[in-house]
Amino acid sequence: MLIVITGPIASGKSTVARALANELARLDVRAAVIDLDILEDMLAADEPKSDPATWTLARQAAATLANTFLSGGIAVVIADGSFNSTSDRAALEQHLSTNVRPRYVTLSVRFEEALRRAQSDPTRGVSRDPVFLGEYFSRATAARDKIPETDVVIDTESVSATGAAATIARMVQPG
Repeated sequence: MLIVITGPIASGKSTVARALANELARLDVRAAVIDLDILEDMLAADEPKSDPATWTLARQAAATLANTFLSGGIAVVIADGSFNSTSDRAALEQHLSTNVRPRYVTLSVRFEEALRRAQSDPTRGVSRDPVFLGEYFSRATAARDKIPETDVVIDTESVSATGAAATIARMVQPG
């Protein structure tokens, strides 16, 4: 099973992905986490994080890595990152093995909370800038109505990371 955790900047994608991996381990389900930001960093090094071609290649690499993990006996692969648009998802899905059908979980958060989270995280770069984040959220708001009905949607302001992980873990049926 491939679970893709997506959502806006600072919605808690990586935090929920790690919590889910821990919850699955507690349930004796072998899982692996693929962080799209890390793959993009591997490709871009010190370049700006705005090159769409690099992000597309990172999504394709995530698919290849998911295929490898799943065929190697990992029961659940959790990919976290920006898989918000149809084209983002296509870049991933076109490179998945034919028997892999991703389950998408979209996290939601208000701009004010995302800004608070981003600004309190010293490891963040440009996403800490209120102008950058505000412009991003303006674009993301327009896309919010396009979230597929098949996505599980979780508001990370009202649900903790461990609560979100428990909700997602219920989608996993060992065997």
